[in-house]
Amino acid sequence: MSVLSSSHPRRPSSTAFARVRLLVVALAALLLLTAPAQAGRRDHRPPVFAGLKSATTCIPGPIGGGSTSSFHLAWDPAKDNVTPSAKIVYEVYQATTPGGEDFSTPTYTTAPGATSFDTPQLSTDKTFYFVVRARDRAGNEDANKIEREGQNLCE
Repeated sequence: MSVLSSSHPRRPSSTAFARVRLLVVALAALLLLTAPAQAGRRDHRPPVFAGLKSATTCIPGPIGGGSTSSFHLAWDPAKDNVTPSAKIVYEVYQATTPGGEDFSTPTYTTAPGATSFDTPQLSTDKTFYFVVRARDRAGNEDANKIEREGQNLCE
């Protein structure tokens, strides 16, 4: 026969209660210590990026007279100390003169993780120049100025 009756619920021993309390205090301390450390870490380093490798199109036949074509831009993925390569976006800057890119406003922005971009249709009677820069999730952008002139591979 049990010493405890069903009308008196069993209470945990003071040792068991102390262990649970210690565990709760330890978990709370862990959360308090790691949350500020994570929040205090700021990513101030831009991604490491080798820049645009190529800017190509294929315009067969005579060029001009209101024709348009899209340029295919390609690059290797950037690496970052915090943001995974699959989350890095790329800012595309386009100009019609060498060195004429306005780096204060990108012409196009890619989806995260892209390693290529196809421009909208552009006039074939102009020459286009492109620079691509990598931007991490913290907003840090690399400052490369590697410019590629759009090349027609089908001339």
